[in-house]
This record gives sequence, C-alpha cells and structure tokens, in this order.
Amino acid sequence: MKLIFIYGPPASGKLTIAEKLSNETGIPLFHNHLSRDLVKDIYQDDLLNHYGLVDKIRFDVLEYCAKNQTDLIFTYVYGGSFDDKNVRSFINKIESNGGEVLFVELTAEPNDLVDRVDNESRKKFKKLTDRAVMEKLVESMEEFKISFVDSLKINTSEMSVDESVKKVIKDLKL
Repeated sequence: MKLIFIYGPPASGKLTIAEKLSNETGIPLFHNHLSRDLVKDIYQDDLLNHYGLVDKIRFDVLEYCAKNQTDLIFTYVYGGSFDDKNVRSFINKIESNGGEVLFVELTAEPNDLVDRVDNESRKKFKKLTDRAVMEKLVESMEEFKISFVDSLKINTSEMSVDESVKKVIKDLKL
C-alpha cells in the first residue's frame, strides 16, 4: 500500500493537484476536508473542541486502507510541530501494516497564496477564504514544512497543475 501524503499551506494547491493525480493514476483521494467538514457539520463552531474525532476518522481510514492494501492519496495542512504526533501516527498506521508513505510538499509564493485564498473553489469545502488571516499565515511559512520526513518539493507558483502531477507520477514512480 502506498499513501501519497500531499501537504502544504492553505491555497498551495493540495486538493487541485490531488484530484488531478487521482484522475491520472486511479488512486482514490481522501482529502483533508472529508473528515474535517463531517465533524464541522456536526459540531459547527465548536469544531476545534472535537478535532479528536477528525483525527480518529483519519487514523481509522488510513489504517483500514493499509490493512487492505488500498493505495490512497491524502491531503493535509501541516501546522507546525504540534502536528508531529499526528504525522508520526499516520506513518506508523501505514508502515505497521506493510505500507509506504510518500510525501509531497507543496509550496507557493506568499503573494500567490494570498491571491488564491478567496477563490470561489475554496468555498465548496469550507476552506480558509480570509485574505487577512492568510497574510498572517504566510509570515510563518516555515511552519508548513515537516522537518523529519523526506518530501518531493513542488512550488505551485512555478509549475502548472499538469506539470506538478506529471512530476509526482514520475518522481514517485506511480
């Protein structure tokens, strides 16, 4: 089982690239907002107090897919060292069941992230759409890099979606 773990800051193109990658490879997509939005629909503005349920859903899905040798594409907003425990747990769930985690780090120029954040496509999955919040986030861009894994790095300001997907397929041998 291969888990293609695509991560990066909001508006870096995770879902766009993951959807295209899924279409090109036939690998199912389990994106960040499937679990997050489910819990948000139940708990509304109290989502943060129930994020344990979001994590449980993710851990259970990843473990189930690993046990059943189902390749998967997964998107994730890594928010800094407080997410390290979760990332290590994701890795453990996959590797302890004989799978492999392949990391893809998406980045973009700060001004591009701010310009993209209020795109209409982001509203469908209740994503961050506030330019002011995004401007604050880009000030701490280093927070979005997972320091303890090797990642294929793609700057989506420099590569199109099609070029990015081709690079992932080629470099990860999918």
